[in-house]
Amino acid sequence: MRYGLFSDVHSNLEAMTVVADALKKEGVQEYFCLGDLIGYYSNPVETLDLIASLDCWKIVLGNHDAGCIGKTDLTRFSGPAADAIRWTQKQLKPHHWEMLKSLRLREEIGDIQLVHSSPFQSEEWHYLTKLEDVERNFRYFQGFICFFGHVHKPFIAEQKMDGSVRILEEHELVLQKDCRYLVNVGSVGQPRDGNPQTCYAVYDTDTQKLSIKRLDYDFETTARKTTEAGLSDYLAQRLRTGK
Repeated sequence: MRYGLFSDVHSNLEAMTVVADALKKEGVQEYFCLGDLIGYYSNPVETLDLIASLDCWKIVLGNHDAGCIGKTDLTRFSGPAADAIRWTQKQLKPHHWEMLKSLRLREEIGDIQLVHSSPFQSEEWHYLTKLEDVERNFRYFQGFICFFGHVHKPFIAEQKMDGSVRILEEHELVLQKDCRYLVNVGSVGQPRDGNPQTCYAVYDTDTQKLSIKRLDYDFETTARKTTEAGLSDYLAQRLRTGK
């Protein structure tokens, strides 16, 4: 099976359109979305409709999604992020609310687990940014691989049979059967690793090949529409730097 995985879209229609087209060209058979469909940017309606059109097998709840539907208090967000969520709430139609309210914190498909933030206390929206955080979270999922998002920085963490964990430099590799993996698939809509390109992943269970991929998209249009909608210029500017 060939899976396409993406996360942290954040109502960025330009980026999501590029990723959706790329995944179709990749010959992806099933789609997984790891949350934060909305927030930050100015096309929540169109972005949700595009994601819905992909007929994703699994979509998990992100913290911005949870904030939008009242499951996470908006005081936990920065001012620009909370303002964008309030703005988004005014744009959504009934079927968008139903879509977001149907999402769960975790999903499993065989030996694959999907979460937005972390296997440990997924509802607390922890950020896995340090090696010790990653090491800890290997204890909180079963199976071979866990895909997640939230930190907007793609990486692959590998745990060997002796329990040792390392962050791999490669973004394309064949997974080893005697190891386990935590994989951050990066962000479609707001990369924060210094690279403004949009990001997604492809995982082929037949060959065990995992690839994290980057593509150019028209972030200037997204930035312009953000400010025209009255949303934060800070959110617009960070698209240009990928930070």
